[in-house]
Parts: sequence; C-alpha cells; structure tokens
Amino acid sequence: MEHNNINIVIIGLGHHAKRMNLDFRDTIKHVNLVGVVDIESNKENIINSLKEKNIDVPTIFMKNLAVSDTIDSLDEDILNKFIKDLKCNSVIISTEPLAHFKYVIWALKNNLNILLDKPITTEVNVSIDVDKAKKLASDYEIIKREYKKALSRKNIVFILQAQRRFHSGFIHVKKRLEEIYDLTNCPVTSIQAFHSDGQWRFPDEIVNIDYHSYNQNYGKVSHSGYHSLDISLRMCDFEKKIDKRYSSFEVYSKFSRPYDFVNQIKYEDYNYFFKDQNINNSYLRFRKDLNIEGEIDAFNSISLFNKNNALITHIASSMLHNGFSQRGWAIPNIKDLYKGNGRVRHESYIIEQGPFQSIIINSFQSKELLKNTDTNHSKVGGEAHFDVHIFRNSSLFKNLKPYELFKMEEKIDFSENNYSRGHNEDARRICIEEFILSIKYNKSPEQQNSNFFEHELSTKVLSAIYESASKDFNNKNMVVKKKI
Repeated sequence: MEHNNINIVIIGLGHHAKRMNLDFRDTIKHVNLVGVVDIESNKENIINSLKEKNIDVPTIFMKNLAVSDTIDSLDEDILNKFIKDLKCNSVIISTEPLAHFKYVIWALKNNLNILLDKPITTEVNVSIDVDKAKKLASDYEIIKREYKKALSRKNIVFILQAQRRFHSGFIHVKKRLEEIYDLTNCPVTSIQAFHSDGQWRFPDEIVNIDYHSYNQNYGKVSHSGYHSLDISLRMCDFEKKIDKRYSSFEVYSKFSRPYDFVNQIKYEDYNYFFKDQNINNSYLRFRKDLNIEGEIDAFNSISLFNKNNALITHIASSMLHNGFSQRGWAIPNIKDLYKGNGRVRHESYIIEQGPFQSIIINSFQSKELLKNTDTNHSKVGGEAHFDVHIFRNSSLFKNLKPYELFKMEEKIDFSENNYSRGHNEDARRICIEEFILSIKYNKSPEQQNSNFFEHELSTKVLSAIYESASKDFNNKNMVVKKKI
C-alpha cells in the first residue's frame, strides 16, 4: 500500500539539522513539513532561521530538559495535541542525543515513523561512569521492546541516520567483500579504522561550548565516532556459516581527555602560536579539578569471537576529534565550532580478508571546502576525495585482477543554491530520501537499509567502549567481554 501524504514534524532544529533536514520539501512530492519542535532557549534562533528559509509552519518549544528519560507530562500533552492537530505521522529526531530516548519512546507510543540521528542514546557522564555506559545497551533493549509493540499494531519505519550505509563508496566496498566471501568462505579478518574530525578546540571552548561538547563528560564516540564504528561492523556483516558467526566480543578502550589535550599543547604553546592575536584565555592553564572528562580522542580494540571463542575478526579503531586542522586563528568567527573553523576530515580503512583480499579506503581533505573554487575536489585533499584500492589473490584465482582502483565520481554541485559539503553529506540526504520512500511504500524493517534493529551490535559495542574507558578512569580492569 502506498502512502500519499507524509506529514513530518522535525524535533530539534540545530545548526546541522537546518542544513540537512529541510531539503526534502523540494525533492519528494506529497511530503510535508508540518511543524517544528525545539527547546525554549532556542526559540528566537529557530524562528529567525525558519523566516530566512521562508518556512511558515507551526512551532512549539519545550522546557530545557534534555537530561531526562521522560517528557514532562504537561509537555507530553502539548506534543500529543500538536501532532494530532497537524495530522503528523512521522518525525525526524535530531535533538541533542541526551534527549533521544524520551522522544523515541514517545514517538513509538504514538505510532510515528522515526528518522533518528546517531547515536541511539547517550548519557551525561557516560565517559566516566560504568553504570551510565552500560545504560546505552539497556536503553537499546527498552526501545527494541517498544518498537516491537508498535510493529504489532502497524508497520513503523524506524531508521537511524548512519549515513555511511548509504554512501556509494562504502556500498561498493561491501559488495567486493561479499564477492570474496562467496568465493572463499573467508570473513573479514581485520580492520584498521581511522577517523579524524580535524578540529582544534581551544581550552575555553572545551569548557564553555555545549554543542558537540566535552563538558557533560561525553564526546567523540557519541558524535562522529559512531559512524566509523558502525560502518566497520557493517563491513563484517555477512550471512556467515555458523562456525564463523560472531557469538561474543571483547573491547579495550583508551580515551584522551581534555586534561591530556592541554598537556599536549600547553599554555606557553598557545602564547607562542598566537602572540600577535592578543589571545586572552582564562582556561589556558586548564586544571584537572574542572572535572571536564568527555573524550576528545578514543583508541579502541574490538575483538569478535565465534561460539568456540576463536577470534574471527579484529577491529582497531582510532576516533579522533583532535587531528590535523587548518585553524590558524585564535578567535573563531562562528558560534558553532563543529563545522567550519578550520575543521578538515581524514578517514581511512584497511580491510583484510585473510590471504584473499585487501581493501584500502582513503578519504583525505586538505582544507575547508570553499564555494566557487576551482579545486579538483575528487583528488587527494579535495572534499570529494574517496579512493578505494582493491588487492586480490590472482595467483590462486586466475580470473581476479591483482589490483583495481575505485574512485568516487564527482557528484557534488558547487552552485550557490545547492551547496554540499561532500559525499558524506550527500549520503545523509539519500538516507532521508530512503526514510520517506520507506514510509511511502510501507517497507518492512527488513527492507530498510539502516533500520533500528540493524544497530544492535553497533550500540552494544559503543556501550562497551564507554564501559572500558570509564573503568580505566576509575582504575579498574578495562577489558569488557559481552555475549552477542
């Protein structure tokens, strides 16, 4: 059955959501943005942003209660009336991730289709509190039960915005891995994954900035780190024979925290680098007693075992917020520092499939993307750079090529009216489109490329990463073992 009218309410319209979650109005017919929900402290900003885009829809603003598992009863009554009056049947939840849990539970109880930003949930102090770390896994189980209840009433589309699952380069790699698995019965045996946001946060920014921050004692792993983790596990996901299926996993994680970072680049270093910019930073002499412990960088060892406790796949995952950057100024000219302000991305994967195949993915940016530039964005250093090097055992299999190079085609429109930040951003738009088409054509969970159920292992490993690092913070044994 085809749904003709899809009425969407966006919950959370922050900096990133403004770029990504409003475009669908112009690209797919019979889809309507019918309302926006945000928090009271963002009211003026949201109203002005909607005016700038000539969007006139009803808006409501909730109390500033991100850190809670439940919606205030009065707010819930307001929300329920809001969606009923607007005949809303779908929501895009792009709030601060601390608020994900309560909005997801509310949406499922109201039989609403959901597009949810990653990660599924996170917690204040998840980086330092073992119980909070474990709660990410238990939250998943609670949501899973509620989703199954909702599905028993009607089909509900529930997709996570894990955009690398929609990225043509990663899709190509997955197909090549499956080809060799079908030929050899050999799973992915190891992955070295590296992701760097290329952002340089100054000590006062670490303390004072709340958006994609560290001052609530979580950081990189709950931000872009989830993308790298999820796609690494996705690359290993085959319908393997029972003796090679994963039965358990083991995680060991080490975090670099703000106190570590300010010892890597110290007070005298800042004064040297920016001596001509009159830098005046009250937090340059950053103290550990500030109790700001959200992870800046995370170094993770993830081992996946079969039922006989044999190691089948090992993933070495480095997730960096602090890495090569193009910031060369002390005072930022923008309020939001997650995008821009010298941020450049580096991402790479080395994927081994025993003696049969090695795939190397390189995606390296050298400077921030600028509009109306003559740069060849597909080459190394360009925003669209994404090269895949494929090596295969052609001695054993004569029909295989020993080496192939896959290069992303230039797909980015650099015109003023359709400005893109590159292939990852385009993949996000594909995810939004799939969400809408899944509703339109009533696709079951099995037909959805990034359905909630498919993120169980990623969420449990995410929980274990935090558990390991929080145990380290509390001087306990860091190795975490879990059944699958």
